Amino acid sequence: MNILIYTDYYPAPEKYGMPADTHVIRYFAEKLKEKGHNVRVVRLFYRPLKELRPGSVRFVLPRYADYEMNGIPVHLIRYQMLEPKRTYPQRFQAALINRHLKKWKSALPDKADRVFVHFPSLFGGLDEIFSGTGAVMGDLHNIDVTVLRERDKSGAARNFVRKLHVLGYRNNRVRDYLAAEFGSSGAALHRVYTGIDSSLLASKDIIEARKRASGDVLRVIYAGQLIPLKNVDILVQAFRKLDHEAELVIVGDGEEAARIRELADGDPRIRFTGWLEREQATELMANADVLAMVSSPESYGMVYLEAMAKGTIPVAAVGEGFDGIIVNGENGFLVQPRDVDALARVLADIRRMSPEDRARLIDNAYQTACGLTEDRTTDLFLELNQ
Repeated sequence: MNILIYTDYYPAPEKYGMPADTHVIRYFAEKLKEKGHNVRVVRLFYRPLKELRPGSVRFVLPRYADYEMNGIPVHLIRYQMLEPKRTYPQRFQAALINRHLKKWKSALPDKADRVFVHFPSLFGGLDEIFSGTGAVMGDLHNIDVTVLRERDKSGAARNFVRKLHVLGYRNNRVRDYLAAEFGSSGAALHRVYTGIDSSLLASKDIIEARKRASGDVLRVIYAGQLIPLKNVDILVQAFRKLDHEAELVIVGDGEEAARIRELADGDPRIRFTGWLEREQATELMANADVLAMVSSPESYGMVYLEAMAKGTIPVAAVGEGFDGIIVNGENGFLVQPRDVDALARVLADIRRMSPEDRARLIDNAYQTACGLTEDRTTDLFLELNQ
């Protein structure tokens, strides 16, 4: 099958001078290729207005380049944004990109059977994406809702989303918005999942050993950026309310680091590791009882799956990215994102659980991760996008 992915998140060689990006879409593309599909990527990159300098003026007219990453060809489109907070090309830029895409696609050896658009609100006006292809699926996140509600002055983003054949959503907030605003468009509405590499799954023997282990000390971990939306301050305040043996490991760094350390106030039960490679972070998760991250807003959250794959019980925020994947009291817990007392109660409840209930949650969390590996989620994608 020929699959074409449009995204504004994809790694690029250093020579193009673009910031480092998350590798989630790259892993997704590589898994599709591994399954025998022919995959191509179109990477859209814009320079914000605040970066308009003499050297970037040449990108007012879009510029194009090609590179390859791990056997997957990537077609790069770069342009300069000309309005503050705008997230898709100006009309004249879109016209030039559409003309270019038409020529570029006509030169491809095969037409796309499936088309996937990541963050579709950023592709407003690029209607050539729908021409001469199979079904087009959009993967919408919280930022898409923000763009469509607040920044889509010309209506180009809304018109683009209305043309999608499948509306993919990452969480219930996005689902509810899409159902209300685009329910009459005729597009199918489906939840989209990003999976973990199956190598992250702990062995069944390890999971069985974890289920039998005593819970004398509650070991809690946080892994992520130390930024406001992650609500790490809430976690620290909740943890410090615990009056039984417990420890908290905070993995990550960011603008809130100094404030979070101040809130910890030298509590010897709280340890900061700073930023770690993913492999190191997942090793620490494997030794924790609970992963607590009550981010808001949050579109998804791979770290929950990574923890569940190790038999670690997740605690997340109600209504955010993993609400629905985490079922409260079954394979993890959900709390209001800024409720210190509620989070403290949940952590205390986990500590007081019977061995049987604790084992049940560990097993359910692990089984959830087993069902959301990259193998499974790429198959789900192809099943939905038709």
